Amino acid sequence: MVDISFDSVTMETLKCMIGKTFEKYLCDSFVFSPNAFGVVGFRIGGKSYKMTSGLEAVRRFFHTDDNAVMRFAECKPHEIGSMMDDGKLIDNPVGDSISSIEVVNDFETVTHSGDRRTLHSTKGVIFHLASGNEVSFEIGTWFSEMITIRRGYDLVKEFTPTKDFLEEWEDSEGYTPECFREVILLK
Repeated sequence: MVDISFDSVTMETLKCMIGKTFEKYLCDSFVFSPNAFGVVGFRIGGKSYKMTSGLEAVRRFFHTDDNAVMRFAECKPHEIGSMMDDGKLIDNPVGDSISSIEVVNDFETVTHSGDRRTLHSTKGVIFHLASGNEVSFEIGTWFSEMITIRRGYDLVKEFTPTKDFLEEWEDSEGYTPECFREVILLK
């Protein structure tokens, strides 16, 4: 199994945010869709963090491909910058306390000629706020550095459905895909 999900250090970093004020997130301005290219900055509880979606060589089932990998870590404010040419990050105020956080992971498996390969990856994070609102950050496609940002309610239902993974393999005769999604609640 190849595992590119959040490690225990990242999960602990997120867990320590519970009860803290989600002051704002920073990203490039949206053009045609609610997507940020490669990086989103955060100001939570007086500290700075950044989420990145970068392409890394990953053994994805039977081949090594460039795969979008989500990372999240504390950083210095000056370490958060646009990845776009002449990009400028804009502030998106939140101003609410974090009541819980969901980490969305997928277990994707492909079997071919009895050979079963599994990829475990983090697809996104959902911040649940004291007001009842939610803010989510998702990598919707395995080959894209774009991070989809949504605000609203019950946002886990807005994540790219697991059936999209199954459809990716429809025309691949002899390959059997399976996908299971887990949502880890941090309180």
